[in-house]
Amino acid sequence: MSGLGSESASAIAFRPLQFDDCPLLTRWLAEPHVRKFYQRDPITLAEVEAEYGPTIRGEEPSLSHLAFSDGAPFGYIQCYANMAYPDYAETIGVDHGVSVDLYIGDPAFVGRGFGRAMLAGYLARVAFPAYPAEDLAYIAHETDNLAALACSLAVGFKPLRRVVEDGVVDQLLVLRRADLPDSSRHG
Repeated sequence: MSGLGSESASAIAFRPLQFDDCPLLTRWLAEPHVRKFYQRDPITLAEVEAEYGPTIRGEEPSLSHLAFSDGAPFGYIQCYANMAYPDYAETIGVDHGVSVDLYIGDPAFVGRGFGRAMLAGYLARVAFPAYPAEDLAYIAHETDNLAALACSLAVGFKPLRRVVEDGVVDQLLVLRRADLPDSSRHG
């Protein structure tokens, strides 16, 4: 991973999302850097609880986590088997694999390599182990979200094709499990 020490991805800890995290998510989702690409419309605590509650309770097939560095939460990341969401799988044109979505919520962690470390560590230690039959991971970013695209490319994702989701053009990227950097697997 360009620009990161070998310990960086393994230094990131992950914890499943809990209801007690909803006020923090609400604050993060109001941050300008998150609003630009991830949560355009203002969102209330009640709406966050309604949105994330089914996942927290295990009623939805996605896994949602907070990412921590030195005990401090700084980001949100989730993964899911694409076929658990057939409409989304059709949108991105796949019938396999796992997809990942993420954002850095704490602005103090933006632009410092934490996105790359979070993504690489999560793939190696959470997403691929949770879905052992899947060898491909997918991530989609709006084409003008240059920071997110650079982050995913730095982890080893390769551009696959453009897709349109909810009227927005996204760049779909793919990563083979075997291409994940070895340094992200420890921890």
